[in-house]
Amino acid sequence: MEAGTIKISIKTPARLHLGLIDMNGDLDRLFGGLGVGIDHPNVIVEAQTATGLKITGEQTDLAQEITDRFFTKYPLQPKVHLNIAKTIPCHTGLGSGTQLAIAIAVALAKISDIKAPIPELATAVGRAKRTSVGTSIFEYGGFVVDGGKNPKTQVAPPLIYHKPFPEEWCFIVAFPNQSKGLSSSEENHAFDKLTSMPAHDVGQICRLIMLKLLPAIAEHDIENFGTALTKIQILTGNHFAQAQGGTYAKSASTKCIEFMKQTGAYGVGQSSWGPALYAIVKQQQANSFLTKVQKHLKDNAGGDAFIAKANNQGATINVEA
Repeated sequence: MEAGTIKISIKTPARLHLGLIDMNGDLDRLFGGLGVGIDHPNVIVEAQTATGLKITGEQTDLAQEITDRFFTKYPLQPKVHLNIAKTIPCHTGLGSGTQLAIAIAVALAKISDIKAPIPELATAVGRAKRTSVGTSIFEYGGFVVDGGKNPKTQVAPPLIYHKPFPEEWCFIVAFPNQSKGLSSSEENHAFDKLTSMPAHDVGQICRLIMLKLLPAIAEHDIENFGTALTKIQILTGNHFAQAQGGTYAKSASTKCIEFMKQTGAYGVGQSSWGPALYAIVKQQQANSFLTKVQKHLKDNAGGDAFIAKANNQGATINVEA
């Protein structure tokens, strides 16, 4: 490696979105999110100093848009070769856009010697507009809760709870064979159509989080964690039914969720707009549960499923100088 050359390699987790807290906003904050980092699939971004800007690999058009946003915020002459070695499938509910955007922003910041915190970099490239779940998972991994968006500012929502996710629990992540989730513009349109969530429902979600979900994760109580998670998902999904047509995005999703419940999952849900669905199980159940879910998918709409474990450390960032 030539003198003065810096090489960066970043590997991100994916994220499962476990629900939103407040779509009412009468306390002057909106959204608030719950999520957990999982070990795969991953974004891998490689960067090294160069004489100008060069972008190679996967999703180069999107990478160019992210890079343009970065250098609009930080007006420097770009001198970097950016290679997008691997991406998370887009619009599947696994946080692909956020993980790619922040990985690129962090790589460019290190190459350009910009010392900015990750939440600032996330907002610079257009992320954390509603929740900071994906941003916090990039930075820390594990299970996270953010405190909602202040509509009067453009500041990323604050991280208010973070804890390693129990390693003895697993997720079965399923993708029924159906259309992908919403793009960014489609998502904006869907949010614009939503009515205000009743304060009573917000109160139920908050109570479930504070007095059931968080104590259960602290005590590694999978039964109460799963029960709370499923109830939060139903309350959130019922509110989003006006945009997605039902508690879950498609009929195949509803059928798969019900199958996973009946097969012994401790908790079930849909990640963001889907199509990713998840069931939480104990590690010793995972292989047999996966086989049953794969058979269900094959016998119905088709699709795929895999086992995911928690990522409790966030993105790995390697720098060679």
